Amino acid sequence: MKKVLILGSTGSIGQSTLEVIEANKEDFSLAGLVAKSNEKLLLEQANKYKVNNICLINKKSKNDVFISESEIEDLIFSDQVDIVVAAISGIAGLKTILSSIQAGKRVLIANKEPLVAAGQILMEEAKKFNAEIIPIDSEHCAIHQCLKNIEKEDLNRIIITCSGGPFLGKKNMNLKEVSVEDALNHPVWKMGSKNLIDSASLMNKALEIIEAKWLFDLKNEQIDVIIHPQSIIHSMVETKDNSILSVMSEPDMKICIAYGLGFPRKIKSLSKPLSFFKNNLLEFINIDQIDFPSIKFARDALTSGGLVPAALNAANEIAVEKFINNEIKFDLIFDTIKHVMEKFDKNSPKIQPTLEQILTADEKARLFSLDYIKKTQ
Repeated sequence: MKKVLILGSTGSIGQSTLEVIEANKEDFSLAGLVAKSNEKLLLEQANKYKVNNICLINKKSKNDVFISESEIEDLIFSDQVDIVVAAISGIAGLKTILSSIQAGKRVLIANKEPLVAAGQILMEEAKKFNAEIIPIDSEHCAIHQCLKNIEKEDLNRIIITCSGGPFLGKKNMNLKEVSVEDALNHPVWKMGSKNLIDSASLMNKALEIIEAKWLFDLKNEQIDVIIHPQSIIHSMVETKDNSILSVMSEPDMKICIAYGLGFPRKIKSLSKPLSFFKNNLLEFINIDQIDFPSIKFARDALTSGGLVPAALNAANEIAVEKFINNEIKFDLIFDTIKHVMEKFDKNSPKIQPTLEQILTADEKARLFSLDYIKKTQ
């Protein structure tokens, strides 16, 4: 029986993971639950699933049932944990993900930001400590499955699919008029607020390009993006003979979670089977149909290297948070990212950064973002 620790158990991925584990309880048990701030739901989950090791990161209550972050660290390095599900939004979970890798665990990564900021470090440490990183966001999970069936030298490129989000077909729109409600109104996926805004701005695809580079050891030019509004094909791989491998399913994150937990076996996901008759239209549209600069940001960040990807990620996190709180307009998300990236590209050395340098750059980029936003108001 595999013992699972969930980082971010109260978010959408965490809750879906609990459902999948419950459906396969003969194969999995819960070693611990970690949440940022939702104390009520965390306690309900601990009670329902009878979990003793629970941690609230932004602890404000005086409830003594919670264990500390250092105790979670000890738990990760113990034999009480086999699999760590990393589903804490943003870069906040980076250190814990690194610890899980250094403990030689299987790490299921749902959030893109740690790999964007520190992908090279995480992948190198995974090799060093014989840890297993399996992405459980739908696009990279699909690519992971496809690449298991081909040799590296037979790969031409990967093709990341993109739903297009709520603004597909709305070129030259007035970005200052975009409301938070508009941006959260995704036509296909149900996700947390940060991911929904990233989907609306296409920054999720920008992050996925950088993530894919490190996960699959690819060159910039081997990564393409195409709009597929139905989100039935979750990504594709093109081989040297120009054939295409793809993964198709209903747009349901529980399938990816089940893939990561059970790999290489298949386990129950609780997802509906795909109906070809209901989903008999598969569209593909050039990514240029959405005239946001997000994809260019990703390409530029990969070209610049060094600390620029971490800066891009930090600027996006700050800008998205400000937009969700109705403190800035939608267009300022892009302006903030561009400003911070240029600042780092001009002033940062081209280095292979250490974790400490990445975390310092993350802090600086956040301060630069806040300062820029303040000056534009």
